Amino acid sequence: MTQPTDPRRDDGFTLVELVIAAMLLVLVLSVVGAIMSSLSQTSKTVNSMTSTSTSAQLAAESIERGIRNSSDFLLTNPTGTDQMLVARTAQGNTTLTWTCVAWYYSSANGGSIRYTMSPSAIATPTAATLSQWTLLATGVAPSSGTGIFSGSSPQLTIGFNGQSTGAGNVTISSTVVSRAGSSGTPACY
Repeated sequence: MTQPTDPRRDDGFTLVELVIAAMLLVLVLSVVGAIMSSLSQTSKTVNSMTSTSTSAQLAAESIERGIRNSSDFLLTNPTGTDQMLVARTAQGNTTLTWTCVAWYYSSANGGSIRYTMSPSAIATPTAATLSQWTLLATGVAPSSGTGIFSGSSPQLTIGFNGQSTGAGNVTISSTVVSRAGSSGTPACY
């Protein structure tokens, strides 16, 4: 025997139920999308700050190590607010050798610190020769005043901000003393 069909029987969802389900789905997807967007932006900010911090710390470490191992150094202002730091440093493991090293702070194009090494005196570079020096950091600005270096042999103070895009600054501040205390050749400046 067959049962009679009930004309009021539910065979699916009503239009109201479908609209409510769709609105809830849109709401959930909007929240998830906002969270994903926020995570992406936070990741970019963290990567930018990490990169800036790393390059600023490596530049400071290079300068500190060089000055700490130097017999003396000379700080000059070749043009405008640019600064050039030249030092005679001790190099080597078993046999001590002296090498000329230099760091150049250029305020142009957002600021940068470059480095070079030579067995003989290092002259103030032209724009073409400066581009051949090793780039240590970009986005560099003095933390106070117009230069990132101050002091005279045997003590040097370093102070600069590494500027990251879309995030804050990384401040580097340090004082280092030349400890090698020996004279000889080469004459580096």
